[in-house]
Amino acid sequence: MLIHVISGRRIKVVCETSYSASSGPAEQSSQRSRSKVTILLLEMRATLYWIPLWSLLLVGIAADISDCDFFDTVDLTHSFKFANGSYRYEDLIIPARLTGEYDYKILDGGTREEVSRHVRGCICKLRPCIRLCCHHKKLMSSTECSEEVDEGLTYNYALNITLPNGNVTEKYIMNDMIVQQDLPMPCQIHYHLDAEQYAEDKWTLFENSTLLRHYDNAFLYKQDYCLQPTKSKSGEGYSVVPYNCVIQPSMTMAYVKLASVVFMAMTIGIYSWLPLFHTVHGQCCILYFVSLMATFLLNVASTFGVFVNDLMCLVNGYAGYYAAMATFLWLSVISFDVWRRFGLHQNREFCRSMGYRFLHYNLIVWSIAGILTLGVLVVDLLFPYSGDSDSNFVPAVGVTSCWIMTDGWSGMFYFYGPIFLLILMNGVMFYLTIRNIRAEKKLRTKVIRKCDEKETSRLSANFGLYVYLFVIMGGCWILEIMAFICETKKFLMPFTKANDLINCSQGIIIFLLTICNKEVLKTIRDRIQPKRTSGIEFETCTMTQDCHLMHQLS
Repeated sequence: MLIHVISGRRIKVVCETSYSASSGPAEQSSQRSRSKVTILLLEMRATLYWIPLWSLLLVGIAADISDCDFFDTVDLTHSFKFANGSYRYEDLIIPARLTGEYDYKILDGGTREEVSRHVRGCICKLRPCIRLCCHHKKLMSSTECSEEVDEGLTYNYALNITLPNGNVTEKYIMNDMIVQQDLPMPCQIHYHLDAEQYAEDKWTLFENSTLLRHYDNAFLYKQDYCLQPTKSKSGEGYSVVPYNCVIQPSMTMAYVKLASVVFMAMTIGIYSWLPLFHTVHGQCCILYFVSLMATFLLNVASTFGVFVNDLMCLVNGYAGYYAAMATFLWLSVISFDVWRRFGLHQNREFCRSMGYRFLHYNLIVWSIAGILTLGVLVVDLLFPYSGDSDSNFVPAVGVTSCWIMTDGWSGMFYFYGPIFLLILMNGVMFYLTIRNIRAEKKLRTKVIRKCDEKETSRLSANFGLYVYLFVIMGGCWILEIMAFICETKKFLMPFTKANDLINCSQGIIIFLLTICNKEVLKTIRDRIQPKRTSGIEFETCTMTQDCHLMHQLS
């Protein structure tokens, strides 16, 4: 009997150990060969049995360090390893429990890339860490680290660190902290916060490596930024500044605006097709929709980065501002036109002047929008944006986006201020219109002509729709101003998000209000399938056609 031991486990192997005397040498040799083959097969079988178990053990060894973020580790490939499994990194000893084998690295956006297996240590649990974008003797070239190490590069290695108790202390990063300079770049596109030149670029660095970006009160973690020296404002020395990722705007509202553009295009097409809207008021509404659609299209193009060229970005910014101002001016013209027809005493001269009103409205709207845009352009040319407190009232088109800078008071002065004045004027005209209509109803004592009676009945019915549309088309812009104030003061943020959704959905809302009702749908049906008339002539008058504001809501 032969006893074979494999990996501590005793395996009993039965084989022939005695041979009959009659067996010749050849037969005995054959029997011994078969025994050896049997033993070899049993050894291979036992080895295959233990392979899965050893694999599990190896996986356990190569697993990530428990309760340790990847960005809190350093590469220990070139560090000295002690017999007990601990490593020496600079002047610190990293115990074995804070080490582990990694076969990946984390790239921007949290994606993983497979790399050669190497040992990393969770050193940030032993001493505060500071993350550099690249080697501390390199500079950033565009969005990448320079290739050459500049041994002669000197700069101030001291940084103000905010402690957990709120106190601020100065630490020399090369001595008092662990410098991590082998981590991948946070993102592909980034910019540095230069608090020396720009007041809004101030930042605060905490002891746990969290960075507070002041202009939007955002807390950035090590996977979101890195530090690296850059030239100071004077150009003589260097200072350490954080490089953080460019804030990518949410695409949700851009897609909602695209949907609004589609619905506005359908609304414009139906307005142009139906004779019901071939009036001065209808033409003003069409130009309002066109201006709003152009504003949305330019904004969406800027969001998707269509205009990558600086010149095209400027053109997009000024054209978008022009379209936005024209949008609100046309809304004011619509309110004025309704007030003039409802609030003023109707006479024959008013009816005769309708042919010139639309021309006058066009001259006023496009001229005022052009003057406002020219003013913004002149201010940008005469007072270039510098980033200090004196630049708070500069439009700064194309500096941070292909639009005027709406983060500070410049947005209120050049955009929200004019909007507020126009909406205030609309509110006054709306109030005067209601007051005059009520007064005329009370003072009317004599019988009016049949045409005037039909006109008054239709206008009274449609005025309810005008009130509804004014709340939607003018009221939502009041919400926009309120949302701007809330965003500036950093409160009621859910309200600002809801307001963004409402404003971006204006094209859809306008389509549902103006097209999806019984009167217009009936008109569309009759337009497609005209009914035969019995020769009856309907009494009409010019005033009635032009004063048909919209259609009745059922």
